Amino acid sequence: MVCWKLVRDGVARELEGRSDVVLYRVSGSVLEALLRAKVVEEALEFAGSGSLEEAADLLEALREWLRVRGVGWEELEGVAGEKRRRRGGFSGGFVAIWPGRDAC
Repeated sequence: MVCWKLVRDGVARELEGRSDVVLYRVSGSVLEALLRAKVVEEALEFAGSGSLEEAADLLEALREWLRVRGVGWEELEGVAGEKRRRRGGFSGGFVAIWPGRDAC
């Protein structure tokens, strides 16, 4: 089995020169796709732990994805604000249950 994943720059520096790992750099659409996968990975870790450190990892992955896409944080905030205006937020704590569905 092969294990591969996008790692932080500092982790890559720590791994340099080791014989049990191969490091290479990606960019463009490959980096963008790996960052989307990293956001999911970090979201799952955050969901499991609820820790502030995992939330920070999720935020870092999302920030880098935005940078690669050429989108500023302010633009994301604007999109979120517009969606909140149209659909609301999550502060109400509402849960919807569909008894007849097998999946959401």
